[in-house]
Amino acid sequence: MKLRLEHLSADLFGLDEDIRAAISSGSLGGVPVPGRLEDLARPSDRHDAGQRVLLARALTKGHAFHELPGRALTSLSVLAEEGTFCVVAGQQPGLCASPFYSLYKGLQACRLATDLSRLWGCPVVPLFWNHGDDHDVAEVHHAHQLNRNLDLHKVKLAGLSSGRTPLSQVRFDEELHSLGPTRALLAQMYEEFEGTEAALELFFPRPGESFARAFTRTMSALLGPMGLLLVEPDWIRPALSSALADLIALDPEPLLREGSGPGSSIDPAQAALVYQVQDGQRRALRTGGEGFAFDKEPGSRTAAELAAEIAGQPRDWSAGALLRPLVQDAVLPVAATIGGHGELRYHAQLAPLRAAAGIPNTPFVLRISLTLTDPEVRAALERAGATLADVLAARGNWQPKERPATGDAPSLGASLRKEAELAAERLRTMRQQITDLQGNLAGNLERTARQVKAAIEKLALKVERVQANQSGQGQRVLRRINNSLRPLGQPQERVLGPLQYCARFGLDWIEDLYRELPPICFEHLVVHLATDADSSHD
Repeated sequence: MKLRLEHLSADLFGLDEDIRAAISSGSLGGVPVPGRLEDLARPSDRHDAGQRVLLARALTKGHAFHELPGRALTSLSVLAEEGTFCVVAGQQPGLCASPFYSLYKGLQACRLATDLSRLWGCPVVPLFWNHGDDHDVAEVHHAHQLNRNLDLHKVKLAGLSSGRTPLSQVRFDEELHSLGPTRALLAQMYEEFEGTEAALELFFPRPGESFARAFTRTMSALLGPMGLLLVEPDWIRPALSSALADLIALDPEPLLREGSGPGSSIDPAQAALVYQVQDGQRRALRTGGEGFAFDKEPGSRTAAELAAEIAGQPRDWSAGALLRPLVQDAVLPVAATIGGHGELRYHAQLAPLRAAAGIPNTPFVLRISLTLTDPEVRAALERAGATLADVLAARGNWQPKERPATGDAPSLGASLRKEAELAAERLRTMRQQITDLQGNLAGNLERTARQVKAAIEKLALKVERVQANQSGQGQRVLRRINNSLRPLGQPQERVLGPLQYCARFGLDWIEDLYRELPPICFEHLVVHLATDADSSHD
């Protein structure tokens, strides 16, 4: 397995002014945005031995359904010890661990935790928040694949539609969700790769698993060897609800409004700050009435009343997106959070509420952005005379510049078309002879002339396509370039997932990338993949 990193400007995907300013100044809304490992100071330990032991026990129980890799077991063990901290990343659980940035967040958490452990001289554990509380099934029930025609194929599980059921409770059924046919489709799509069956066994959900459970199993297998621990909110619900009740008791909406501005990601007056799960369905509470009210239901409750409800029935409640970072920071010994630009913006809204709750400002490390290439993509770029930067900047619409004509000589395709015309005309010159022989054969002659012409013209079209692809001008080359590097006009990491790359390249490239990955990086990284067998073609 061979891997090479290339650094490109982050401006390829555009940087908003507030993010550019945050990178330049090292903060946004009071949230530290470190640019170097050394900018991260070791935090004070706010969690006592009892809290740590309960946390480690809860995660041990949660992971009991499968066998954790050795280094993940070490992470579990040291998490119970005082003076251990963690780096937290997170995402909702997508089908087959899609899209790519879930894997990248987890990898970066592992890299940052390892490097902070060395810098601080104490254990730092990478944690991944598997957001099974989310209920947006339509966002996660599919995985885009690049098929043999180099078109994007949206592989989707049947029988799933948007609802209010948390992803941790959406369980896969063999018949209802057509698991067998969907897996067979993926197996056929990548049958040329030796590792396809092993990759499907790892990535594809199993009957009886939930979205959250399948994601935990897959990510643990991929990144557990680097120490990553998955955390499903259900495993630590009592602690999370206790922290949520404390926040609600502070009447958070005015404090959130104080921290919000024109560039904020989430409007606290409109956002669902709290969810209740009742009869398997999430119900949103927003600010309204005397404090908080359910959507489309009469009545409300004060902040104190809601806090008491949460404390009294901790299994039934979860934080909305805006309060979740504070709940996490209250329950987990967090040293740093990893996330994207949108996440940074709503973290920046929390400063007044953090101060009121006595929760320190956790440093926010911007997630690393990556694009993978394979030998065929690199060959296509070379044939087309394209650079990676040009293609990424073109948002999936890269087109080659017209090449100047090379003299007056006709193309091979044009020559074949001329021969098609001549062949048909030569046959037609024999019309009288055929008619004299037998009159009704004249029609057969005309049909034959047309068929000969059509057959040669079909060959000419194929020749032109092959020549165009070899010169970088063909549609197949363009589909490979645009759909591989900028699928749907978006960054690759937001659309494609790791299944097809693991089917072809195995899993070693993930550990290789972990070793090469910088813990903090504001550039866009291109990961060039190749196996030993590919090296002669690359």
